[in-house]
Amino acid sequence: MRKRIVLGILISFFLLSTLSAASSFSGYAGGRLNYAANPEKEQYDPDLKLQAFFMGQFNFTQNLWSHIEFSLNTGDLLGQSLFHETDSKFQIDEISLICRGNLSDFTNYLSFFLGTYDPIGSDIFLQRYFNITPIGSKITENYLGRPGSILYPHFGIGIADIAKLHSIPLAFGPYLYVNHEDDKYYVLNGDLRIASVMRFLTIDFAVGIGIPLADKYKGEDVLIAVEKVYWHAGTTILLGNNFTNSLFLQAGVYNASFMASNSNSIVSPKDIYLLIEPRLVLRDAHLNITLFNLPPDTVKQLLFIEDTLGININAYTTTSLAGINSFTYGSHISVGLIGKNFLTIKDSLSEITEKSYNINISPYMTCNFLSGELHLQGTIRIMEFFRGRADRAISIDLGYRTKF
Repeated sequence: MRKRIVLGILISFFLLSTLSAASSFSGYAGGRLNYAANPEKEQYDPDLKLQAFFMGQFNFTQNLWSHIEFSLNTGDLLGQSLFHETDSKFQIDEISLICRGNLSDFTNYLSFFLGTYDPIGSDIFLQRYFNITPIGSKITENYLGRPGSILYPHFGIGIADIAKLHSIPLAFGPYLYVNHEDDKYYVLNGDLRIASVMRFLTIDFAVGIGIPLADKYKGEDVLIAVEKVYWHAGTTILLGNNFTNSLFLQAGVYNASFMASNSNSIVSPKDIYLLIEPRLVLRDAHLNITLFNLPPDTVKQLLFIEDTLGININAYTTTSLAGINSFTYGSHISVGLIGKNFLTIKDSLSEITEKSYNINISPYMTCNFLSGELHLQGTIRIMEFFRGRADRAISIDLGYRTKF
């Protein structure tokens, strides 16, 4: 049934685009190949994996358009042969339809969406409504579209109504959507979001609740029974801007719950997201120092970070070379505690061994290539040498992104 709904929506979008003579299309796509040893095998077993994403926007008229986004994450392409089937995860991340209404004091954006829409933590909302350049932390980069930087998702089937004022740089509005984040029941979610972009301050904040729609109470059938209420909140703040010394902050809690039998909120450490990043700029040289506590599901999607708790130092510079408009090179140095979070760090510091932490060095370079951006990176895992697993110490990534 879900596949039929998605297929029907896709067909409707394509039919709408053919009916309008003014329709147009723009897109953004990318892919990344990762070559590394399989950590689950005792003997050296090389893996070649692919991450890829595609984002597209169909403009039907000046005030009506849609977004579609999907991603692909494969297993080992070298498992048997490039010409044999490979296990992979294909996910439709977003399908949405946006209607814009221009009023005297504000512009209204009414959206109908399926999937993850303008998630908190991603700066896509700020880019869409304020037309800014990306401000997200470089440690949350990935090649699966936006999932890597999500504090909590507006995920499901729903609507959003955003108003952007003309007099001041302010956008705000509600989200109403249904998903199945609860193990047993569908969850009705209501969120409120507010964002502003000024010269030396950017802020994006959202808070909301989710109500599992139970259909049984003490074994009896009922129309609706509410046993607990989820709550979630998240914010992104940039003090300064991309051209000055600045401080980037992110914090979020996802699916904390209140239950009738317990007046206290239940918050799991794996659902807490914290990131503090001072950014220093000296002409073309940049230094970012990041303290992070990230959920395990977030870390799995990232390019530079492999642990849930730690510190990352990113030093890089941007210059121009003959035939290349922009050339960036630098390195990440990351120290992370394996499987830990900020609530357990006090106990972890007294029991540190060579197997309880990682030290990774990731030199990289990025440059313009053809009509897109080419990214080459190597990662050296220092602690693997001390653990007698030198064959697992080095990996290589090759990525490419382009707009069209």
